[in-house]
Amino acid sequence: MTQDEIISALKAFPAATLSEATAQPCDLPPSVRCMVPGGRAVGPAFTVRCPLGDNTAVTKAVDKAPKGSVIVIDCGGPARTAVWGETATFASQMRGVAGCVTNGAVRDIDAIVEAGFAVFASGLSLRGSTKGQPGQINIDITIGDIAIHPGDYICGDSDGVVVIPAIEAENVIAVATRMLAEEQSRNERLKSGVPLAEILATSGNRGAK
Repeated sequence: MTQDEIISALKAFPAATLSEATAQPCDLPPSVRCMVPGGRAVGPAFTVRCPLGDNTAVTKAVDKAPKGSVIVIDCGGPARTAVWGETATFASQMRGVAGCVTNGAVRDIDAIVEAGFAVFASGLSLRGSTKGQPGQINIDITIGDIAIHPGDYICGDSDGVVVIPAIEAENVIAVATRMLAEEQSRNERLKSGVPLAEILATSGNRGAK
């Protein structure tokens, strides 16, 4: 599958389904949550590492991130400074970036929501970051206990964010397709009056909701 085909296929699944279809843990910490109601981002990771409190590298990333990518920022965790805001959002939209994920804070949330740009972050902070420390872009990073390599597939929705290793994407899509078909079958059996406990006993309860 081409990258475009993989992205298109991944968009068909909720993040939770993709998480369950991946062999190893791939979900970012629950603290990294969707900041825009109904926000959804799917695309290859363009990674950033910032020193705590400085977002110089984010500016570089916005100017270099390919169309359709998701900018993923490791800034060391939540702080009193925001690494993302309205200007980065507007510039990213102009470049066709699909979204932003960070373990840090963001600001200008009303403008971001109005723009409809998918942002996933650990919180809000009105204090701006400093400029001057270079940071790094397009490198391996870690958020929580999840390693993220440039080009890994980021899939975020209202439930959270998962990271699909690029080398595993096609297999994850195949597994997720089967899981979705099983879920649809369960729903049809529920409609016909079969008790949920009976359905789970015969089909297994992994991923059941």
